[in-house]
Amino acid sequence: MAGVTARRVLFFGGNGHCAARLGAAREAAARLGVTIDDVPYPGFEGRPRARDFDAFLDGVAEAARPAPQHVYATGIGGLIALCLRARGRLADTRVLLQAPVLWGLERRLMPRVMRVAAVRRLATALFATSAFRAHFAARYFRRRLTPDERAAFFDGYARCAALPDLFAWITSDLLRTLETRFAARGEALARIDVWWGGHDRVVQLDELRATEAALGVTWPVHVFPHWGHYPMIDAPEDWAAALAAYVQGSSDDGP
Repeated sequence: MAGVTARRVLFFGGNGHCAARLGAAREAAARLGVTIDDVPYPGFEGRPRARDFDAFLDGVAEAARPAPQHVYATGIGGLIALCLRARGRLADTRVLLQAPVLWGLERRLMPRVMRVAAVRRLATALFATSAFRAHFAARYFRRRLTPDERAAFFDGYARCAALPDLFAWITSDLLRTLETRFAARGEALARIDVWWGGHDRVVQLDELRATEAALGVTWPVHVFPHWGHYPMIDAPEDWAAALAAYVQGSSDDGP
């Protein structure tokens, strides 16, 4: 866009994320003056795995230099962003959490069973089957994906060696550690906003309430009635317009 200064948003994706998933959304955002950069997580998209979660976060923190003005974090990316906040990183960055996977992990069955190594191996293999991919796409997307879109989405899982690692690393012990750190540094929970899709079938809004209760906070929440869990794929133009408006508005408001 002529005469528009691009604003940078650092995108923290969910488990199995790959940059190709944001192709159409990135182009739509660029036309509105917003540059979206994906965080290159260790162990994703064929990159080497981290030896442990601390090393994983070290890699993410390094990729986040210099600190952006805005972070958009979805799914498990929300917890990763909070982990950096607990380490004192992204302190001056406004963080937008969209359907984040946070303290609700302790309430749901799937994350618990995925901590069993055999189950993690089975789940990884399951994501490679055409029947499961068809079921997943029909259930969790708001529109029918093109063959290229569906291939790009699931290629992220196929090339994500770290997918089972995150289920093994993110435990109740990690959440208790974060609670302790945030209790001592309450300012690290400021400048956080939350978006949710009214048709999200992956993460329910009550999971946010569990997080707020654990951390003693109440974050501003905006529910988009027609969104699912993947609005940047379902409706890239709509999602990009909402993101551009948010970035512009929060930039004008200051930190």
